[in-house]
Amino acid sequence: MSERKPPQHTGRLSRREFLERLGRVSTGVAGAALLAACGATTTAPTGEGGTAGAASSGAAPSVGAAAPQPGAATISMLGWGSPLEKENVDAGMKLFQEQNPGITVEWLHTPQDYPTKLQTMLAGGTPPDVFWANNLFDYVARDVVLDITNYMQADPVLSKPDYFIQPQEQERSSYNGKWYGIGSCWVLPHLYYNAELLQQAGVEPPSMDPTKAWTWDQFVEAARKLTVDTAGKHPGDSGFDANNVQQWGVSWATWFLMRDVMIYSNGGEAFTEEHTTRLGEPAAIEAIQAVADLMNKHQVAPRAATTEQLGMSSQQMLASGKLAMLADGSWALQDIAKLGFKYGCGVLPKMKEPATASQAHIHTISSETDQPDASWKLLAFLSSDDYQRGLCKAGLWLPSHTSLLTEEGLKTWITPDVHPEGYRQIATDYLAKYARNYYFPAGFQEADQLITAALDPVWIGDTTVSEALGQGDVIQKANDVLKQAEQKLKA
Repeated sequence: MSERKPPQHTGRLSRREFLERLGRVSTGVAGAALLAACGATTTAPTGEGGTAGAASSGAAPSVGAAAPQPGAATISMLGWGSPLEKENVDAGMKLFQEQNPGITVEWLHTPQDYPTKLQTMLAGGTPPDVFWANNLFDYVARDVVLDITNYMQADPVLSKPDYFIQPQEQERSSYNGKWYGIGSCWVLPHLYYNAELLQQAGVEPPSMDPTKAWTWDQFVEAARKLTVDTAGKHPGDSGFDANNVQQWGVSWATWFLMRDVMIYSNGGEAFTEEHTTRLGEPAAIEAIQAVADLMNKHQVAPRAATTEQLGMSSQQMLASGKLAMLADGSWALQDIAKLGFKYGCGVLPKMKEPATASQAHIHTISSETDQPDASWKLLAFLSSDDYQRGLCKAGLWLPSHTSLLTEEGLKTWITPDVHPEGYRQIATDYLAKYARNYYFPAGFQEADQLITAALDPVWIGDTTVSEALGQGDVIQKANDVLKQAEQKLKA
C-alpha cells in the first residue's frame, strides 16, 4: 500500500492477455455477467426512470442510447458477491449490453479472497479496468485509480447537484475536490425480528420510525424477555442456564461496522477525515462495551463460538426460532426474504440520539486502463437509476440517488415480498436523516486490524474495552498507521 507509482508491465503478460486467460476460467461470462452487491430477483431491470449518462472526453451521450459504438471494446470488472447478488448483477449487465452493443464486459466474479486477488492483479501490472473498493483512499494513495472528475463534470445526469444524496457521496468518493469513484449505493445496520416470537413473548416490535427508537435499556429488557433457556427461564431469573439457551434474544456481530455503529448514537466518532481514530475516547468505549455486555453481562446474545456450534447463520437462526432479533445490515434483507417466515424490521436502539452508520463499496476505474471511455460508460451505468433500482428491489441495497427516494421513486423499488410494510421509512428518514457516513481513511484496514485484535478478548468476557484499548498503546499505534497513510495520500 506504500507504492506511489503504478505497477509496470515489463516482463509480464499484457493486461489484456492476462484477462483473456483469466476470463476463460472465471465464473463470469464475457458480455453478460458482472457482479455487485445486490438482490434476489432474476429479471433484468425494467428501465423505469432516467439512466445516468456516459461522458467521454468531450461529448456526454446517454448510456441509454443503443446506437452501435464507433469501435468494439472489451473491458473487465472485478468484484465479489453471493449467488443471489450475482443473479441481480447479471440482470443489470444484460441491460448494459443491450444499451452498449459495442462494449463487452468480462465479469471476474471473486466471491472469496477478493482483496488478495485484487492486490495480486495490481502488483502484477494486470489490473481490471473497473474494480470495487471499500477503502478507496488507500488506492488513491497508490495512484491505481483513475481521476474521473472530468467525466463526472461532463455527464449531464451525474453532474446534477441533487442527483446523489449529498454531501455524503462526495465525502466518500472524492479527495481534494477530485472524484476517484462513485459509491455503489448505501447500506446501513438496523434490526430484524421474528414476528411470531415477539408476539408470543408479548414484546411490541421495534419501530421503523427513528423518533420512536427504543432506548438502550428498553432494548436490553426486550432481549431479556426474548431469551429463554431449556427450562423456560430468562436471564436474571434464579437458575437461568446460559449454557442451555433454546432461544436467544438478539445477535449482534462484532466486526467494525456493527462494533462501532452505536458510537454515533452515543455522541462519539470512529475514524475521521483527519486520519485519526477516536475509538479510545469515552463515548466510543462506552458504546462498544454496551455491545459486548449483551453477550457477557446481560446474557441475551450468543457469542461467536455458540453460533458456530449451532451450525447456522444468524439469519437462519432468526428464521428457525433460535433467535428473536438480529442487528444486521440492510443487505441481509435479500437473504432473509427467501427464508419463508414472518419477519419485520426496526431501527437500532439509541443511546443518546437515534443514529446508524451508512457505507458501501465504491466503483472505480483502474488508472492503467487502456479503455477509459468504455470503462466510464460502465461506471456511469452502475451509477444509474436503472441499475440501482434492481438491486434495491431485491433487498440488498438502499438508494444513493435522490430520485429513488421520492414518492414516485420509492414505488419503483419497494417490493412487498421483500420489504416489510413501512420499510420505506428506513430508506427515507433513517438513511437520509439519521445515518452517519462510516469514514474509511487511508490506512483503515491496517489500523482496524490492530483494534480488532486488541478487542478479541472483550467479546468472550476476559477483559473490558477500556482495558483492551489501554494496553500496548493500541490507539496510538493505529493513529500512527493512519498518519503514515495520510502522508502517502498527500504526496
